Amino acid sequence: MIRRRSSQTATAVLAVILFAALELVAVWASGCAPTPTPLTPDATAAFYSTRVVKVLDVLRDAAIAGNELVPQKLTTDSTRQVVIWHKTAVKAIEGVPNGWQSAVKASLYALTCDPRAGSGTCTSPLKPAEVQWLTPYVGLAVVILAEVQ
Repeated sequence: MIRRRSSQTATAVLAVILFAALELVAVWASGCAPTPTPLTPDATAAFYSTRVVKVLDVLRDAAIAGNELVPQKLTTDSTRQVVIWHKTAVKAIEGVPNGWQSAVKASLYALTCDPRAGSGTCTSPLKPAEVQWLTPYVGLAVVILAEVQ
């Protein structure tokens, strides 16, 4: 019974890592695409906001996948916080087509206290190990956000 559970856990971890790696490659590949030209200012804003939303989706999906692992990488409460943060960030992007970048980056910093997203005093609602689990996805989000700003 113990061997079977450990085998199932290893398979689940491998599946989550593979899924996350595929999502990162897809986002990276789409991020390498140049901005289509000629675009109006509104179309350019929509192009970049869509790119950011895709990266935020990857971060949210990583949190959900981490919650589904045995043992969990994120608690259910922490996963809920990430999902609520994601929903709020996407609403900010949709509601303010120009000028949402700093708010999303600041909220990412408040969620993770990752120094790449901001600076100053910060107390993350997530545990350090949970933040560590999300670190690669946060880094990707910061890179794409910097591209937009």
